[in-house]
Amino acid sequence: MAPVVPRRPAAGVREPSGHRPRSRLYAVRLFATRLRGIASCGVFFAPRRPAPGRRRNPGTDHLPSWRRNDHRRAVHIGGTYGLDRQEHVARGAVSDMPEFRRRYREGGIDSRHHTATYTFRRGHTKSTGGAVTSDLNQRAFDRTSNEELHWNLPAETAMPSGKAVEILEFLRWYARERLDSRRMDERRSIDLGVVPEFADAGLLGLQVPRRYQGQELSYRDTFRIMEQLAAIDCNLFVMTAVQNAVGIPPIMQHASDRVKADVLPLLAQGKSLTTSAASEPGMGSNLRAMTTCATRNRDGSYTINGTKRWISLGAASHYLNVFTRLCDEHGEQLGYAGFVVDTTTPGFTAGPELLTLGLKAVPQNILTFKDMRVPADWMLGAEGEGITAANAAFMLARLVLAAGSVGAMKRSLEVAARYATRRTVATGLLVDNGRTQQVLTEAVAATQAVETLLDHLTFQLDMGEQPPELLYFVAKIIASEEMFTVVDRSLQMLGARGFLDTNIVGPFFRDYRLFRIFEGATEAITVYVGKMIHRNPAGFGEIVHAFPASRQVTDLVDEAASFTALRAVTEQEQHILYNVLGDLLCWSVMAALTSSTATRSEMHAYTAQWCEHKLRQRLTEARRDVGLELPSVSTLLSHIAGYEETIGDVDQRRPDEEHCVDPLLMR
Repeated sequence: MAPVVPRRPAAGVREPSGHRPRSRLYAVRLFATRLRGIASCGVFFAPRRPAPGRRRNPGTDHLPSWRRNDHRRAVHIGGTYGLDRQEHVARGAVSDMPEFRRRYREGGIDSRHHTATYTFRRGHTKSTGGAVTSDLNQRAFDRTSNEELHWNLPAETAMPSGKAVEILEFLRWYARERLDSRRMDERRSIDLGVVPEFADAGLLGLQVPRRYQGQELSYRDTFRIMEQLAAIDCNLFVMTAVQNAVGIPPIMQHASDRVKADVLPLLAQGKSLTTSAASEPGMGSNLRAMTTCATRNRDGSYTINGTKRWISLGAASHYLNVFTRLCDEHGEQLGYAGFVVDTTTPGFTAGPELLTLGLKAVPQNILTFKDMRVPADWMLGAEGEGITAANAAFMLARLVLAAGSVGAMKRSLEVAARYATRRTVATGLLVDNGRTQQVLTEAVAATQAVETLLDHLTFQLDMGEQPPELLYFVAKIIASEEMFTVVDRSLQMLGARGFLDTNIVGPFFRDYRLFRIFEGATEAITVYVGKMIHRNPAGFGEIVHAFPASRQVTDLVDEAASFTALRAVTEQEQHILYNVLGDLLCWSVMAALTSSTATRSEMHAYTAQWCEHKLRQRLTEARRDVGLELPSVSTLLSHIAGYEETIGDVDQRRPDEEHCVDPLLMR
């Protein structure tokens, strides 16, 4: 690569005050900077080896590698992309250069996972990063050219921030040296050392501002860490996700300043855990069906009564975000409310742990509130804003589940690929079998499709933009469904080994099954998405056509959008139509988004074809489903009831183990 000649002022043009003409030495240094940038794309610089007999750093050599901040740093390409005095456009969203530069340095701008468009204008823009070719630099600095050059940042050139790299290294070390997932499963509890060690590494306050002792990481870094956790162990992922996505955000965004100052440092430092309590015995993700009630007292405080169920970390948390109906002192309903409550307050009872199929080390509890009084300033937001606070937390949780799904998919495929390259079958190596290659390729395409969608949403969030609400649901639906398919196929590929509980994918099959239910079961939220689209048909195109898809995908999307004009006669037909619309929106988004990234690589091109094929399949199924005539409910239930004639009454009635203290010994 030829060095770029430094720009010199034109004849008769005076340089700004304080500006020194750039020397030949400056040009050499600039060239060296670019060369280092190219060499560092996508990798981390290893620490420089000390001279023989000389210690690297006497103050930190005794620490593990992830703690040596001075010796292991993520190398940002070109440092800061040479942003001083530059014009920079990232999809038209960046106008404040100091703010953009600060966020990039802190890891808030992702240049690997997101395609950002950089606009170079004559005489104004210069890149010191190695990711830009010398040809582009030369044209950008050519004073005779008036063209604007648009560069799509490749997906392979970004790295997490320095703190995120430190946490990722810690997690990988912890998985290798400390973790025993099987022991946690058998004991149905997290190891005693997990919480303090995770707190020390910064994992329990990932996005908490630094003034509250948190890490203040970007969404990109947070999701990358959650992906890593999910690839290691689902229990650790859920524990960390509940703290960071469900517990802390309502407090951080809606609590009073006094509550934030009192509570957030404790949570960020791991001195206390937190979660949110919304689900109840008679409702799941439908928050408006809550029966737990908070009654306003004359002194301004509130009294909470009710029961919550399926609350992750419910019994282990010191602070809870409790969401309730709101009533005045006369029993009149005022809407909904959210409260931060201290679980040491009288009236709170942590009930029994629910014995789950998987995810055994993270307790799911029943919580009871009986005349529990909460001060007025511990309310989340104003009266009636409880649904807003709850929705914001659960929306973020859906993206965190998508990030975890990516980690589970990658780990399952890694294990399946290892096996396929070592296992010999009748046709030779298993990996050389055409059907095996097809299964692996489709699983990789599913993984890349989910990752592409998550990257798109992450980029918007880190740029301060708010994605359409329905895209959060799309991410959760597609990620959880495709993840479980990938895990299932990986287990199938392992044969009998996959069915062993001591191997990796078997426990994944049990634990990650819950993702299809967490934060709204797939069927329920697909119907909800379809209902929202049916109410606002224009929203279908507004969401999907934001992606520059190919002509054939655009035609398929238009056909999918035409289903919004259909009308159902019965309530059951309406539910089916809503499900069809929700499903079509999900795969229209995936097909359009992956079509816009198809030129990145051969695998991206296959992923785009795979998503387009999925959309075609969904359209075929949609045409069938909207005309489906179902038997009546009575006919259906009568038929199922007849099964007892062939299988008999087999309900088990033998008493289980007794866990209660003998009544004669109790107080």
